[in-house]
Amino acid sequence: MSYFHQNADDTPDYGIPWLFNGPAPVNRNNYYGFKNGNYLRTYDDIGTAKVEHDVTSHITFRDQVRYANYVRDALITEAQIPAGTTLATPLSSIAVTRHEIGVDSVETYLDEQLDMTAHVKTGFIQHDFIAGIEAGRETANPTRPTWTNVPSTSLLDPDPGQTFSGVETITTRVHTTAITTAAYALDTMKLGKHWDVTGGLRWDRFDTDYQQTVAPAAAFNRVDQMPSWRAALVYKPVAIGSFYFSAGTSFNPSAESLALSASTASLPPEKNKTYEFGTKWNLPNNRFSLRAAAFQTTKLNAREPSPTNSLLNVLAGTQRVNGGQIEIHSRLTSRWDLLTGYALLDAKLIDSVYYPAAVGARLANVPRNTFNFWSTYRLPWQMETGLGASYASSRTASTTAPFDPITGLVKEVPGYWVFNAMASKRLTEHLSLQINVNNIANRYYYDQLHPAHIVLGPGRSALVGLKFKF
Repeated sequence: MSYFHQNADDTPDYGIPWLFNGPAPVNRNNYYGFKNGNYLRTYDDIGTAKVEHDVTSHITFRDQVRYANYVRDALITEAQIPAGTTLATPLSSIAVTRHEIGVDSVETYLDEQLDMTAHVKTGFIQHDFIAGIEAGRETANPTRPTWTNVPSTSLLDPDPGQTFSGVETITTRVHTTAITTAAYALDTMKLGKHWDVTGGLRWDRFDTDYQQTVAPAAAFNRVDQMPSWRAALVYKPVAIGSFYFSAGTSFNPSAESLALSASTASLPPEKNKTYEFGTKWNLPNNRFSLRAAAFQTTKLNAREPSPTNSLLNVLAGTQRVNGGQIEIHSRLTSRWDLLTGYALLDAKLIDSVYYPAAVGARLANVPRNTFNFWSTYRLPWQMETGLGASYASSRTASTTAPFDPITGLVKEVPGYWVFNAMASKRLTEHLSLQINVNNIANRYYYDQLHPAHIVLGPGRSALVGLKFKF
């Protein structure tokens, strides 16, 4: 049995606004919210009980029950460039609009999962078989207001000390209940020393009731039932290496975020297919390991909003990611370890009914190139040091509307490098001290992209912690 509690009382920062096709050129420390008006308070409680029973040395039953309760209370400011701003408008003359985003919500989650694992042999085939059933109940009860008469502030020199004088009007009060039932089975068959074959099926039923009680009141119900599958073939020419090919399907129901509307209540799920080919190699004693893969993931019928009717969504788009990745872990000496990885993602909009001009555009928030490495060295005196870096190339803000309407240029942010370091010292058998320094070079970079705002990556920071084992 386990119980987890976490609560936070934060000052949320939604970063900086877009200015036409790029981030507004402002100081990283600019805060466009209200020091005494914005908040994000969360309270999370999760309880879990699990029972396992070995029926025989080959068969095990496991039953797990989990209940979670999440409380959120937030008022967040999103800075937006006001309509009417032109390329000729001086930056010093721009007063950003403060769009207030508020929510007071309680979400719950109850899940039961019962499965059986069996390791049996039929003839010359060794089976690792798992089958189970799952049932879950999720609820969401968010109340969301809109705000008027919120004072604007300077783009270049915002004033977070202003008094928050917005007028609140409750615009939505939602009650959603979603019931999930599922059954699944997966079998991995060992065909001698060199071949493994895996096949699995899962069936899901997702039943959602949605009610919005503030005028104009609305109520929707949606039931989705759909199978998905997974298959893989593994060839092991030698004990230290293997090649594999895998494929599978998945789906995204319209109510996956526990919300429905007139534009989504009648839509069946989005469907996805994934194919992957790769190899894995491991030398003894962790001296060297290699992971490499090439893959393709396709969303066959992506939801697209009508540009002329906000109440109409159609499963009319196709999105695809062709990619490859490689990861290497090497023990260069008995004291020196190196971990490095690279991924190439060619993510594009393949087809679109409503946005044909965007076909070929990159998918939002997906960098084409990412790279990372981390190196650790064990010093005498029970000390260890580490140094690493990560890189992400440029990303765009929108898949279906990639171009800024004023400049006609792609709305994107540049790539970035970030360097980090670590040092640790074992003080006693049970106690150790560790120091992490992130973004050593204090780089100004863009971390999270949203349609109207950009969350910056944190500047140079240090974290000192004690680890106690008992």
